[in-house]
Amino acid sequence: MTRCNGWKVGAGIRGVFVAALVGSQGCAPAVQSGAPAAAASPYRDAETPATSSGTLRQEQISVRMTAGDLRIELTPLAEWVLEAAAPDTRDRLARIGETHASDLARRSGEGTPVLFLVTFSSMRPGAEFHPDDLHLVSRGLRERPAAIRAITPGWGSQRLEQQQSAVAVYAYPGSVDLSRELTVRYQDREDSSWSTVVARVEAERGRIPDGVVDR
Repeated sequence: MTRCNGWKVGAGIRGVFVAALVGSQGCAPAVQSGAPAAAASPYRDAETPATSSGTLRQEQISVRMTAGDLRIELTPLAEWVLEAAAPDTRDRLARIGETHASDLARRSGEGTPVLFLVTFSSMRPGAEFHPDDLHLVSRGLRERPAAIRAITPGWGSQRLEQQQSAVAVYAYPGSVDLSRELTVRYQDREDSSWSTVVARVEAERGRIPDGVVDR
């Protein structure tokens, strides 16, 4: 599937989405000198349905698991995943990925790390979380975070009050393959629901008219 203005997904599943979502120029063909310029949108024409973007909410493109007194949510920031999200969700998550991608690539030593937005939420006062214990099992290999960049203050305390959340962007090695079976592990808990998320994302992407992204 090919997308205009930076939204490109090739024949296979690609890596992390770090392209800018704003300031894009159209893909309409040039108008010859002297000819009237049509004010047509590069994203939509008269035959394109008005609903031309994804509709999924963040929780629908995320892995969510419970580990003791913690709720953990991992949201991939890969372009092909975000394409299936509703416009406000897609743009918000894409900006997060774009903001932190360069620093995480440098700190992780990975040219194209796989980025996730990770949220730890507490169910009781004083709940502890251990950021480095969040691992992924991909292609039979257990991958640890290559770099972590906190978004919320107090991340370093590794302690949460009741109903409090700590949020960070995680970089995992580029060898992590989101198109295949993926298991999330936190200490002695694991979740293998990613395959269900992939099916949901691909079905939503298939619903969007080819070459059209509503922005």
